[in-house]
Amino acid sequence: MQSPLDSDLYFLLRKFGGFNLKRTFYTAALIGLCNASLIVLINEAATEIADQKTPTIIYLLFFPVLLCQILLLRLSNRENVTGTQTLVHRLRMHVLGKVLRNDLLTLEALGIGQIMRTLNRDSLVISQAMLALVPVLQSTAVFVFAILYLFFLSLTAGLIVSAVGLLIVAYFSKNARERFVTLDNAWVEEGLVSEKMAEFLSGFKEIKMNSARARDLSLELLHKSRDVSNVKANALIDLTNNYAAVQVLVYILVGATITLVPILSDTFYLEVMSVTTTSLFVVGSLTGMVQALPLLSESKIASQDVRRFLAKLEGLSGSEARASKKWHNEDIKSIAFENLSFKFKNNTEDHPFAVGPINYKFEPGLAYFVRGDNGSGKTTVMRLLTGLIAPDSGKILVDGRIVSPNDSQSYRNLFSCIFSDFHLFGRLYGLSSVDDERVKFWLDKLGIADKVSVVDGKFDNLTLSTGQRKRIALMVAVLEERPIVVLDEWASDQDPPFRKFFYETIIPELKALNKIVIAITHDENYFSYADHLLRIESGQLTEDFQS
Repeated sequence: MQSPLDSDLYFLLRKFGGFNLKRTFYTAALIGLCNASLIVLINEAATEIADQKTPTIIYLLFFPVLLCQILLLRLSNRENVTGTQTLVHRLRMHVLGKVLRNDLLTLEALGIGQIMRTLNRDSLVISQAMLALVPVLQSTAVFVFAILYLFFLSLTAGLIVSAVGLLIVAYFSKNARERFVTLDNAWVEEGLVSEKMAEFLSGFKEIKMNSARARDLSLELLHKSRDVSNVKANALIDLTNNYAAVQVLVYILVGATITLVPILSDTFYLEVMSVTTTSLFVVGSLTGMVQALPLLSESKIASQDVRRFLAKLEGLSGSEARASKKWHNEDIKSIAFENLSFKFKNNTEDHPFAVGPINYKFEPGLAYFVRGDNGSGKTTVMRLLTGLIAPDSGKILVDGRIVSPNDSQSYRNLFSCIFSDFHLFGRLYGLSSVDDERVKFWLDKLGIADKVSVVDGKFDNLTLSTGQRKRIALMVAVLEERPIVVLDEWASDQDPPFRKFFYETIIPELKALNKIVIAITHDENYFSYADHLLRIESGQLTEDFQS
């Protein structure tokens, strides 16, 4: 079996661990030395008492050594716990940082399910294993020093105990190695079950509306979950059965030591009590080492999963620069596309869907309505426009200046967007200095002041209809004071009176604020409120009319 300290877990400890590995090893060795010293003192005290002597010096030595061990254990425990939590924190921040420096296509390629497994399940298992790893190191140190003391007491007993002890570890490791492959496969399948459960919850409304669909999906979940559970249970049962066998073997070891050593050594009777006591400490440390191996084996698999994910993440990683102040909101005069094009990759079709080339210019103080059938490329064009994905060719220009890859975040900061699949955060992130009166004004203007309020930058109620949540999102977009507002089918979830209010009042007010307003909409009755009506068809952008 591969040592936990020569594995993917060791790699993660070196890369993200919040503690000094050398100091951890040294501390564990000192704890083992203190433990072995206590064994020696106990044995010596027992010998002197048997000889009807008072072990005064031993008593004086015992308590300082015990205090030293307690202090070292407290130090080790504190560093172990804080280091483990630091490992989890740094791993999560590393993953989120890498994801944040990539575009939307990278996120979709990675899969949200895989990211969440790494951030939650895998990191939790690793942290639990780390809490067990340091005690294993301490038990190993106790085992080594106790064996050395056994050699001092009786060469024969030392040889027997050390040889049999190593054979026990080898036996367990050999059997455990065969279970790792099974656990690894079950680990992957368990991740797929988690994704299927997320799909179940995401599609709850559709499931409730169709009994046959609910039955089929539930049965699929039931079978997959049961299969994974059975495979993991059988593998872990085998591991724990091996552990139980090891427990029996170590006690047989003690019995064999007491039985065999007297046959091989004429003077063993002089040290029988000391050897027996020391052997029991060896058994305890050996049991502690073996007991933690099932958890460490799970952590090994979790570490492999994390490292594979990190390698995949590194392969996809971008290197976007931090947002600069290259453009100021009030200075924007135009956003232009020049021969902008994009083609979907990894597509099995002979002619994968492509967008462009697109040539167009957007100017402030104007409203651009965009329409197009499903599958026409509207979403892809909006992603290109907002910088969520990078074009394959062509240029985006802000006031005539090319947007380079290093300018991507600065460019995106020009937009306030409400996507069709928008997410509404529970707090006004990025708006810490917003005026409370402005918040109240817009809540009232959008007709939701009686539904929700903002307290200390946090919404007190988001259990609202989709249309009402979109109104809150629109308020946030206005408060952000970005020069470009993109609205994807925003009015589709509004009631007729408010839809009319949106086109007749809100859109003109946004234009009056000198914003570029881009709205994907199919509300033909309100097309007259657009300054430009654009159409996207087969990935091409054309203009239907200009008012």
